[in-house]
Amino acid sequence: MNIVYEILIDSALILAFILVVMVFCYSALILFKPKVALQLNSRFNAWFSTEKVDSTMDMHIDTNDLVLRNRWWVGSLFLAGALFTLKYLLIDFDADKFISFVVSPHGNLAKIFSEIIVISIQWLWVFTSFLGAAACGLFLVNPAAFQRLSHKLDTHYSTEHFKESADTVCTALDDWVMKNHVLVGLLLFPGSTYLVVFLLMTLM
Repeated sequence: MNIVYEILIDSALILAFILVVMVFCYSALILFKPKVALQLNSRFNAWFSTEKVDSTMDMHIDTNDLVLRNRWWVGSLFLAGALFTLKYLLIDFDADKFISFVVSPHGNLAKIFSEIIVISIQWLWVFTSFLGAAACGLFLVNPAAFQRLSHKLDTHYSTEHFKESADTVCTALDDWVMKNHVLVGLLLFPGSTYLVVFLLMTLM
């Protein structure tokens, strides 16, 4: 086991050394060649640009129309599943047997807490299964009302909020670094130099 720890520690030191060398080079560029550092930063931003995320988020995949066209067998299947789950939770499920055979608590206090947790989860699933059965029934009987409800939920959980956050480009920090590249370089360069020397001595 000690050999494994030594290998992991050595690997971590080598990785840290590589990262520190990269920071050392970049801090030197910030200090002496700020334009080159800005170009590298622009390329890095292009690699991890949010435009790729936008193109994925903007893909419109409307499953509502497909489901509505096949609502009878889709709704019946989900309704059967919800009713079966309700039947199992309300009739077949035995909390005491489940706790005894699966949880196997030791002591009265542990048994009490186990009963509280298991029964709470059971009734939570009963509630969600009942909502699922009601939604399936609404879907079968009144698909227009279900579509209006689905549209509201789609709006509530829209990706527009995520896109707005992803589109926020924080260029203020880059501009500040370029304007104060001497100060930033003087802070980063000695620190990265010390870390390079320290890790190099550790690896030797």
